[in-house]
Amino acid sequence: MRAGALLVPALAATVSVSALPNNGPESSRIAGIDLGKIFDPPSWWWLPDLLKPRLSSKAYQKSITIDGLLQHSKALSKFAAINGANTRSFGTPGYNASVEYVERWAKSYGYDVYRQTVVYPASELISNALTVTGSAYPSDALRTFQYSGATPAGGVTADLVAVAGLGCQPAEYNGVEGKIALVVRGNCTFVEKGNLAAEAGAAAIIIWNNAPGGPVSSRLDVNTLLTNPPTIGISQEDGQALADRLAAGETLETLIEVNVRNEIRPADNVIAQSKWGDKNNVIFVGAHLDSVPAGPGINDDGSGTAAVAELLKQMARYKKSKNAVRFAWWATEEVGLVGSRYYVENLSQEERDKIVLYVNMDMVASPNYILGVYDSDNSGGANTGIPSPPGSNTLEAAFQQHFVEAKLNHTAYAFTAGSDYRPFLDAGIVAGGVATGAGGIKTEREVGLFGGEAGIPYDVCYHQACDTIDNLAHDAFVWITRSVADIFSKYVVDASPIKNEKKLAARGLPLPRGPADIVSHLGKECSHHDEL
Repeated sequence: MRAGALLVPALAATVSVSALPNNGPESSRIAGIDLGKIFDPPSWWWLPDLLKPRLSSKAYQKSITIDGLLQHSKALSKFAAINGANTRSFGTPGYNASVEYVERWAKSYGYDVYRQTVVYPASELISNALTVTGSAYPSDALRTFQYSGATPAGGVTADLVAVAGLGCQPAEYNGVEGKIALVVRGNCTFVEKGNLAAEAGAAAIIIWNNAPGGPVSSRLDVNTLLTNPPTIGISQEDGQALADRLAAGETLETLIEVNVRNEIRPADNVIAQSKWGDKNNVIFVGAHLDSVPAGPGINDDGSGTAAVAELLKQMARYKKSKNAVRFAWWATEEVGLVGSRYYVENLSQEERDKIVLYVNMDMVASPNYILGVYDSDNSGGANTGIPSPPGSNTLEAAFQQHFVEAKLNHTAYAFTAGSDYRPFLDAGIVAGGVATGAGGIKTEREVGLFGGEAGIPYDVCYHQACDTIDNLAHDAFVWITRSVADIFSKYVVDASPIKNEKKLAARGLPLPRGPADIVSHLGKECSHHDEL
């Protein structure tokens, strides 16, 4: 660890929450925002279990509607707007209101609910500015990286220097000492680019996008928080224009101002479990609750958050299931899966063994969507990290079969380190899931399967301020959520297909494996999501 680096472990505490609904005069308010009748119980809530219908895949899927999903999206949008911040980044008022919302929602439908508080460094933007040869860029053309260093008052003025290549080798930063480095996105992580620029003595960094759309936005190394250079992201169009001017021999005097507050902040996981069902056989679904600082995150991952909330509500509509169900909203995903990793690492082996499967829902309503299923059997050959444990292949096949029966095309995507499935896989817990794409570029093959537009990202507002309620594909939102409803309706009744695959593995027999998949690159793998 370099001198001045800050290494901060995640800390946590558990807080119990009463399962009694709150029907007082303030029950519709969160953070002073009146949500109307959203917490009023539906007419079926008062039915005894004897009079409730039996859970079936068809009924559970039908209960998932776009109106039901969007009520949560609208609430999250209101929370992001608190104090004009336009974010639900962990530790902010918008995030804290989101926590209170899902906690109260789960409690209202009779689940056991608790919070788990994770403490981690947060980065809050106060202001930024960029001026090149006297021309100022508008604020919406700039993104300040999380864990960016701050400039002195008045900013930093220096010549702009284009870093050679992709800025992934120390030699490519020759000549940047005391200068502002212009670096293109690609090939290595933002953490690596930031560290290399700092080691070379760059006064600041401008990172430009290598894909169409808005400015690039991500994070630098939390462990070098005290020495990270001031870092701003800009769009491909703006970055290419600057690179072309430098290549033509122009001298570009540049002023960067970055005013940020980096501090330790708490953020809560929220976990809800049914009071009913076999607690030794838990069917589990989760989504991350936080957004990036740059935007409200209504698709990333407000869509997964909404889907989990609606699946929880509609499960309570039916007779008690044989197996227990668990729902989670994870804190601090956007800075490295902190909340989900803390949760899993602090489960005993006995508790881990009770989880039959975990389904991850991260970005399930991207506007230029694909319908992607995690490639658990690695038939596409693109998975990284610890292989999926036995049982995951069966889960993948179940999702694939759902889309076949629904007469919807689907594609595969790899398990990497890009979302909250990773801590479960690393712990040997069966995991899978579905998603619609992030910053990856849609191909002609995928247009043939799903429509949309080739050559642009699945979500052009990925990690940007425009990730609002207008950034959701309603049809994909419903289809993806119903696919999880289908899988849940089966495994809460009978988990034996998952366990049978585990038995095959224990006997050293071949596991079920589908035909070779063509893997779609969502743009949320570690080469995109983590820091690139």
